[in-house]
Amino acid sequence: MAIATATDWSSHHTVFFVGAVGACAVPLVVTMVPRRFRTIRRAAAFAGLPMLTLLQAYSGGAASGYSVLMMMAMVWFGLRGSDEEVVAMIALLAACSFLPMLLIGPPAYPVSWGHATLLVLIGATVAGSLRMAMRETRRLTERLRKEAVIDPLTGLLNRRGWELAAEQTLAQARRSGGFVSLIAFDLDEFKQLNDTLGHDQGDRVLRETAERMRITLRASDIVARLGGDEFAALLISSTSDAALTVLGRLREITPARASFSAGIANWADNEQLDDLLRRADLALYAAKAGGGNRTENAPKAFTTDMVEA
Repeated sequence: MAIATATDWSSHHTVFFVGAVGACAVPLVVTMVPRRFRTIRRAAAFAGLPMLTLLQAYSGGAASGYSVLMMMAMVWFGLRGSDEEVVAMIALLAACSFLPMLLIGPPAYPVSWGHATLLVLIGATVAGSLRMAMRETRRLTERLRKEAVIDPLTGLLNRRGWELAAEQTLAQARRSGGFVSLIAFDLDEFKQLNDTLGHDQGDRVLRETAERMRITLRASDIVARLGGDEFAALLISSTSDAALTVLGRLREITPARASFSAGIANWADNEQLDDLLRRADLALYAAKAGGGNRTENAPKAFTTDMVEA
């Protein structure tokens, strides 16, 4: 704006300076107004094109060298606007390109249909292309973000996703003082199943196990495949008795070939996730050492009581 205004200063009309001031104010409002005032930010952004249109008064209209500045607004909306806003911006660009010629005309806005049409086509192409590119970028970003935390075989959280979700859950429990139980699962004789029936059958068992866990556990519980045939579930607002009930329901719908051992640990205030999982794992190992297809409850004192599931 400063360069445009300084160029041939004496030849500029008053309308030009009004447009220059408005065009300079628009980016300040858009960048400085907090995001929560979305309506104000968007209104200011839309006002950019009319302000830039004023720059073209008495300097050639749509054929003015200043008309290229209107592409700045189209670029911004292509990168930041929604589909609806991009369409509205293209319509506004067409209005700013054609209406001044029709309603005001020479000498402020000489009739130049070719330049006006070219300006609208270029603006629509710029905004539309950038919008499509941003949509694809967001889609790929979301896909990569999802793949980073989701186990592709079972659709459950992977270890990274588990740690992120579980840490947030424990932080909320610290604030609210709620009960949390962690269950560590491990399939019995899974290696033997893989060796005798093949990895395809083993993958099928893992997927079916994950589906049974989704059916049995609540949507608010954090369920993950930590690796291999090891699963974990963080039960919100749940005691060890409630966790045992959940395991009982899960065992009822689990076929013999997919039997599992489990360890339960009740979370204590300010206990870290790694410590909680470690205690659940110790209980799990004890359950497997006791013959498998069993559940062991790990008390806070790290002693264990065997419980038939």
